[in-house]
Amino acid sequence: MSTNSKPFQHKFSGRIITRTAENLRRIMIVCFITAVLSSVWALTRTPRWGAWAAAIVPGSTSSSLASYAGALGLGDAVDAVGSLSGGILPQAGGVDVTLAVQVLGSRRIQERIILNYDLIERYKAVSMERALKRFQEQSSVSLSPEGIIFVTAQGQSRTEAAAMVNDIIEYANQELSTLVTSRSRRSRIETEEAVALALDSLEAARAEMQEFRTRTGLVFPEQQASSMMDAMAAIESELVTAGALLEGIRGTLSSRNATYAQASAQYSYLENALLVRTEGGDSLSVFPAMDSIPGYLSEYEALLLEVETRSALYLLLREQLETLKIDEARESPTIEVIVPPVPEYLRAYPKRTVMVLLYTGIVFVLCLLWMVFVTWWESLTQEEETGPFIQDTLRRIRQQVLFGKGNTEKK
Repeated sequence: MSTNSKPFQHKFSGRIITRTAENLRRIMIVCFITAVLSSVWALTRTPRWGAWAAAIVPGSTSSSLASYAGALGLGDAVDAVGSLSGGILPQAGGVDVTLAVQVLGSRRIQERIILNYDLIERYKAVSMERALKRFQEQSSVSLSPEGIIFVTAQGQSRTEAAAMVNDIIEYANQELSTLVTSRSRRSRIETEEAVALALDSLEAARAEMQEFRTRTGLVFPEQQASSMMDAMAAIESELVTAGALLEGIRGTLSSRNATYAQASAQYSYLENALLVRTEGGDSLSVFPAMDSIPGYLSEYEALLLEVETRSALYLLLREQLETLKIDEARESPTIEVIVPPVPEYLRAYPKRTVMVLLYTGIVFVLCLLWMVFVTWWESLTQEEETGPFIQDTLRRIRQQVLFGKGNTEKK
């Protein structure tokens, strides 16, 4: 080792360490103030909580439960029930998964979320573009190698964050049902139109039946016709009895006798009642005229056949429509949630501990850099080669800054 070498404390590194040790209290005070200010600033920030959900798109291929459980961190639980790991959950097909991920992260879905939760006002954004940029920073849609779609979002509360994730998936399902065009969907649309026409036709037939019942007074034509026949038979039977009684007393009693007059009046009333119900009908009776019953029954049977035919056609089309809806739902790439939206326990923002440590660390590093700079500058000013030059340069700068004050004093 050379005898002319400087001691370590006089070298540049040693001088930096010495200066840092001399100013360690100041550095600690600055770091402490920074930590306090960072903590206070974090308290003034609006907190945000996050939530996430896992979903799949059922496809044609299948995968084992172990792959999904591994992606969700449940591998040990699945190993404990190994008998259940044989292809219980379906895995999404490539095209359907890609389409679902694109729809989940599409601008249309994000705009619906922004408008639904009034995020433009919350973000204080001047346009939808700014709001979309902020929302994209606070939400994400990712696809794992196992085919699981993870959806995350942040809100002002745990409940709101979970609701946002749920709405994203729900809106995506609605968009997928609109985007996917298939044979079943076209058939379903055509069948819906046919069902609407069949329903209109059925309502028209029912209106005609209602008009017939209002016009004729036959609510239950067959029962009322049968009751009319029974009433006519009873009147005719009583008429025959009254006629026989009248003929029996006609030879023994005069026409002025009270008994004869009563029997004659009874016979006339029954005869008139039978005649009225046979031809014109009684306005106070619930039964129509006897001579109009065959025509009414024929008209009723035609209307009833029309209503039953149109009802059968409507029911057939409705059954076909429900079948087509099931087929369309089976063919559509519906997003199926396997893990419901779960709010995170800790806040997503602000992370106070991280912020305090980060800002304090930055200030500490800046203080060390300042110590290095001061030591380097001091070494430059103390060297024989650079010291006089730096002193003269600083003097000239002061003269220029102070507008020649030094020259005036010298004079």
